[in-house]
Amino acid sequence: MRILALKPEGYVIPFIHASMVKAFRSLGQEVINLPFPKGLREIRTLKPLASKGRSCLFSLDLPRDEKMREIINDLHIILKNNWIIWFVDDPHGFAFPECCEPNRTIVFCWDGELTREIGARGSWKGIPPIHLPLASDPGVLTPGADHSPMLFPGGVFVGSTAHPNRILDEAIMNSPGFEEEILALWKLWKSDLSQVGHKLIGNFLEEKKGIPSVSLPENPLACLWAHSAAHALGRIKRKEIVSAVIGEGGGVFGNRAWKEIAGNIYCGEAFYGPGLSRIYNASSFVLETRQAQSRTGLTQRIFDAAACSVPVLAEHSPELNEFFDLEDAVFSFRTINEALERKKEILSLPKHKRNAPAPRNRILANHTYRHRAARILEAVHHFFAASRA
Repeated sequence: MRILALKPEGYVIPFIHASMVKAFRSLGQEVINLPFPKGLREIRTLKPLASKGRSCLFSLDLPRDEKMREIINDLHIILKNNWIIWFVDDPHGFAFPECCEPNRTIVFCWDGELTREIGARGSWKGIPPIHLPLASDPGVLTPGADHSPMLFPGGVFVGSTAHPNRILDEAIMNSPGFEEEILALWKLWKSDLSQVGHKLIGNFLEEKKGIPSVSLPENPLACLWAHSAAHALGRIKRKEIVSAVIGEGGGVFGNRAWKEIAGNIYCGEAFYGPGLSRIYNASSFVLETRQAQSRTGLTQRIFDAAACSVPVLAEHSPELNEFFDLEDAVFSFRTINEALERKKEILSLPKHKRNAPAPRNRILANHTYRHRAARILEAVHHFFAASRA
């Protein structure tokens, strides 16, 4: 099969894309790596590539640019190819699924709860959305040598304070009383972080404002408020957890907004790839706290830290139990106080147990991008077979 892989933009997603291209090729697929077309002329130049034999488009997410929505429709109409989309972000905001042809689109999503949500919303003529968690590239993320220096005995966090979103930030600024409502929601959430933040917000809208959560997709203003609330809550959660857990002897990497929050343990930006391996391998553990767009989905940090055989201190998700042995890779918490207790457990481990090979072995056995590419190809072959029947 020929795969036309459309390159994404961003900080981490291009690295995931590169790993997936390598994974598809390792499984014997022809992959042509292409920039996302910007107009009709570029789409037409793809037609000869897309019409030769069995071909599919592949992309991580979709472009967020409003002008690209029409181009996505044009791609479907002109190329008439099946499109594999693996969402590693919330599909809300991508004009999805309206911009896609349901009978030609095979959808994967990194978040289990979100997969169920989008599956319930749409009319899927092919196969329903498929849960496909993130993974790691063990050729890029590797364990350090036994003599690697421990630069961050207090652990590290690598990530932004929040993913930038101009529309949501403007909505927050223009919503009277928003800050007080968010602080009230945070008080409820921090008592048990295993609660899904979006469900808390839905319950709040139903109880306090009389807006049933099931009606949100048909209520643009309430839907915007809900996503703005999730954005704001995610930012508070991340700041509070990182501030409480990563202290003296630790390191915080990310956007400059961390400088004011983390003080002298702020270490600047960190770039994906071998440099990230060095940071993880120089730390006693990696802290994981999810972004607002996640319901239950595990982020890249968990898989990459495990690929380095470094322990992860992660807020609880039911997906942790599905994909990891919590005794040898991940220490989960439901409250900030519990996070501090689990941190003590990690720091009390002997070095040979703290950096044991079991987490990396689990990645090699189940959670590489080659595993994810194989799962996608399996679903695509099933889709083609169903289409012929």
